[in-house]
Amino acid sequence: MSNIHIAICDDDKTFLELIKSKINEYYQSQNLTPQITDFTNGKDLVKACKETEFDLAFLDIEMPQMTGIEVIKKLRDFCYDMEIIFLTNYENYVFESFKYNVFRYIRKSKIDIELVEALEAFQLKMKHAERYYSFTTTEGMVSWRVDDIQYMEVFQHYIYIHKKDRVIKVRNSLNKYEKEFEKFGFIRIHKSYLVSYRHIYSINTNEVVLMNNKKLPLSRNRSEYVKEKFIMFTRRLN
Repeated sequence: MSNIHIAICDDDKTFLELIKSKINEYYQSQNLTPQITDFTNGKDLVKACKETEFDLAFLDIEMPQMTGIEVIKKLRDFCYDMEIIFLTNYENYVFESFKYNVFRYIRKSKIDIELVEALEAFQLKMKHAERYYSFTTTEGMVSWRVDDIQYMEVFQHYIYIHKKDRVIKVRNSLNKYEKEFEKFGFIRIHKSYLVSYRHIYSINTNEVVLMNNKKLPLSRNRSEYVKEKFIMFTRRLN
């Protein structure tokens, strides 16, 4: 974490200097010195991200010329792994931002509290980036990185656990996994499906769409619960 590289993009130069100061202050309290690069427009940030690997970016949503939403659309075409924290004066952009796998959003009016919470969560995420979970499958023991697991599905007395390039089959209880994986940000969207919030692209009326465009059924009576859990995990989990 001593070599962490952070980008900040905000057209308000006064706020830009403020948040830069607060980030430096936080890391100094942790005996760390981050490298911080600031930008006053999204175009310059997009260009820099093609040449520099940032660990974390703070991005203002309400910018002229190119909004934060427009910036992140471009960034996700080639820079999927960088964590992004949205800065906003309003909350009406929150749900739209979810589909771009945003790490957190911070209200500028609550910067003193929410910035520290976000940085602590980010540090924790980096610390636990290589968490693994071991499953006893029908083919033997398999250990997977938790963040790679997209969702779990019950079908004919088995649980099928999915990640990008592989599916494993286990005999177990989805209720058990729901309890064990809640701390990792997994949400029960249906009696037969448990999904990682990190892989959710959008939450619609009767389905949840994943980053890979896979569509999973959403129980009508769970819709509000799922949205609330998603917001909570987006703001609190690493």
